[in-house]
Amino acid sequence: HNVLNALACISVGKILGIGVEKIKEAIETFPGVRRRCEIVGKEKGILIIDDYGHHPTEIKATLSSLKSVFPKRRLIVVFQPHQYSRTRFLLKDFASSFTDADKVVVPDIYFVRDSLKEKKLVNAEILVDRIRKNGKEALYLPTFEEIVEYLMEILRKNDIILTLGAGPVDWVAKRLLERLREK
Repeated sequence: HNVLNALACISVGKILGIGVEKIKEAIETFPGVRRRCEIVGKEKGILIIDDYGHHPTEIKATLSSLKSVFPKRRLIVVFQPHQYSRTRFLLKDFASSFTDADKVVVPDIYFVRDSLKEKKLVNAEILVDRIRKNGKEALYLPTFEEIVEYLMEILRKNDIILTLGAGPVDWVAKRLLERLREK
């Protein structure tokens, strides 16, 4: 998405008669959009990124982009599914979305707008099981606190942590950065 957006900006700039150097400077200094591959921080050689993506297509695109930019780095994804109904309807697509992840950690599904009946039909553990069946290492940890503790135990230099989802999963990214700085 970012490459296409940059190309569109270049084209519009050229049409408007803006010089190449000015266009280049604008692209290089553009801070990006909050929660779209947003760099939360870097600490102890670990890069922490947050993204709002919560649909299988967005997930695949984000992971593919990160793997193309950082092909040799371990990519650990913390994905919080958004809504039980969406998770159930797109379960197969979600399960196959993590091809470019080295490890996937899934907390409880973010509960909004769904009925209690819907909540009984699917859960994060089912999604983790499906991800594993697609050959990926996946783990269910119900709370954000548990996820941060787990990550603190397994992280190593050059890892990339990506928090992904429309819910408050970015808390994991922020808290993890705090913990790494305290260490």
